[in-house]
Amino acid sequence: MKLTFKLMLLALMLVVVSPFLLHGPNGKPILSWEKLNLPDFSSLFSQSRKAVETIEKIKSSADDALPVETDDDTTAIHKWVDKQGVWHFSDKQNPEGHDEVVRINTNRNVVQATPVAKDISDEEETKTAANGKEDKKEDGPDIPFPTTVPMKDIPKLINDTKALKETMDKRYKEQQKLLDSLKQPQ
Repeated sequence: MKLTFKLMLLALMLVVVSPFLLHGPNGKPILSWEKLNLPDFSSLFSQSRKAVETIEKIKSSADDALPVETDDDTTAIHKWVDKQGVWHFSDKQNPEGHDEVVRINTNRNVVQATPVAKDISDEEETKTAANGKEDKKEDGPDIPFPTTVPMKDIPKLINDTKALKETMDKRYKEQQKLLDSLKQPQ
């Protein structure tokens, strides 16, 4: 008898709690506290509610008056979601209320740098020539070119670019075949 009572009580609790935990088709819980039309108990807690409102006003006025402190290496970005679910990123605070401050290090590079080819010094060239290797010093004009790649490496760069283009074309054709096979009725 006691076991039956406990099982029925557990089943009742699961039935009551499950709408708050199960997600609907929109990804949000089926039932939330906001959707329940509970009576307003604010009159019972009016003193504590006034205190909370006063604290919130003090916090919001302090946030408006005091900017986010950053040093020379960081900058502050404010991010928030509006009522339509759109994310906003700004250097200013959310005019409608709460936002989250994200500090970003401005001295950090997130894009990997391209390695710069090293020029071979005259001493190294004579050593390689003495070892029986061919001396590849070009007899071109000594004028500056607007490139960071040495002139002798440009043909290799062009060949690498062509190879990359061929690889990308091959991948594109494979993707098109896959898409075409998915479009065909089965």
